[in-house]
Amino acid sequence: MKNIVKKMISSGYQIEDKAFNLLKSIENENDLETIIEELIKKADILDPRPIIISEDFIKQSLKDLDQQKEIAEQIDQIGLRSSISLAEEEDSNIEIIEDPTNKISSLGRVEDFKHYFRDRFEKISNILRKHLDVRNATSIDRALEATPKEKVKIIGMVMNKKEGNRFLIMEVDDLESSAVVLVPKDRDHNLLDIAQGIMQDQVLCIEAIRGSGELLIATNFIFPDVPERKTNRAKIPIYAALISDIHLGSKTFLEDSFEKFILWLNGKAGSPNQIEVAKKVKYLLIAGDLVDGIGIYPRQEEELVITDVYKQYELLAQYIERIPDHIDVVIVPGNHDAVRQALPQPAISKDYAKPIYEVKNVISLGNPSKIRLHGVSFLVYHGRSLDDVLATLPNLDFQKPEKGMEYLLRNRHLAIEYGKRTSIAPLQEDLLVIDEPPDVFQAGHIHVLKHEIYRGTLIVNCGAWQSQTNYQKRMGLMPTPGILPLVNLQTLKTSLIDFKT
Repeated sequence: MKNIVKKMISSGYQIEDKAFNLLKSIENENDLETIIEELIKKADILDPRPIIISEDFIKQSLKDLDQQKEIAEQIDQIGLRSSISLAEEEDSNIEIIEDPTNKISSLGRVEDFKHYFRDRFEKISNILRKHLDVRNATSIDRALEATPKEKVKIIGMVMNKKEGNRFLIMEVDDLESSAVVLVPKDRDHNLLDIAQGIMQDQVLCIEAIRGSGELLIATNFIFPDVPERKTNRAKIPIYAALISDIHLGSKTFLEDSFEKFILWLNGKAGSPNQIEVAKKVKYLLIAGDLVDGIGIYPRQEEELVITDVYKQYELLAQYIERIPDHIDVVIVPGNHDAVRQALPQPAISKDYAKPIYEVKNVISLGNPSKIRLHGVSFLVYHGRSLDDVLATLPNLDFQKPEKGMEYLLRNRHLAIEYGKRTSIAPLQEDLLVIDEPPDVFQAGHIHVLKHEIYRGTLIVNCGAWQSQTNYQKRMGLMPTPGILPLVNLQTLKTSLIDFKT
């Protein structure tokens, strides 16, 4: 018992008296050592990490160990220990939270645009008002009734932004009125930096001092942002493989790397450790640009090996058919797929991709979609609007797509500015608002693999399965293709496997 106590303390834990007595009651020394190792492993992955090991914690852990032991004995009895993987044993636990496919309908009337922007404003205003420092925000009309030099606070949508030699000026609207917000360049450089990083059509809270006429002088900006929070975790170490931008049909599609990836999922490629991890993969999420498509950009046919979009999807279906049946494959479209360009996009049509729909383990959704895997929430989005964010905002570039995704989370919207590269359909409801912060935010499009944790949310930009294109060479973009990000749903830790080597 002295050794046990020493081991617990050296691992950073204390044991309460009742818990210590419970451990003393275990007679078999080997069982006790196994239990202690499992207790430490279980405590290490908890968030927040406990300091004191309680009696209840040990009782639950013993119960879990008994269940694991029972399963192991059953597997031993039928002689399947070496062949059955965790992912095969475990039932799928997938829930579709939101799919835009059946919500897309617009006549393109002026009224549709009004409904769309009204809905965006109201949704993000409600998110902002959950912040303690925004609850007392008033309307623009009331702010303009304040006396000169009085402090005011408003929620508004940025309709226009201009920068002169001495000031940055924004025109801001709410549902009833508008005002001009001025940011002096010679006072607060930090405030100016923030203002320069604000996009048109962005909804935010502005703290200001009442000026003359319809003028407000900004003193602070408050963004809707995602809160710091404890994210959901799976109860078992099951994995999700995240990919995007396969671009099958292109001359630059990395056929050898993708073939290795498929073989690895089947346990036929990779190191022994990698093969063990493959046995825990339960889900494959593909965030758009499954094929290279046809007519996406001028003279694209010169860069294709398959010039028929039906055959592109047919070949992709052959790859997906080879993925083990116990792995659920979730797909959403991108701007190269056979769907409309405007966001949100419906699921890829059966008219073009019938062979994929015939594969039994495929779930086809629209872009963006929200799903839950073993209790972990995912926002799956192709990422077209990252073009606008990374090209427009200071201090961002295309080699840092995760920072662009962070910006979208901070502003709680997937395609902020209307009228740029990203086409947005004017629907009755804005389906691009990030109303609930996801546990995992997955995107692609940029072809650069990056991941980070932002205020609890795991951000993953998936890279690609296509080598550098001529367009990327002209842009100076260095893609990172052929590398797979894997997410352990129990810990939300990301690991990478390089299939280029």
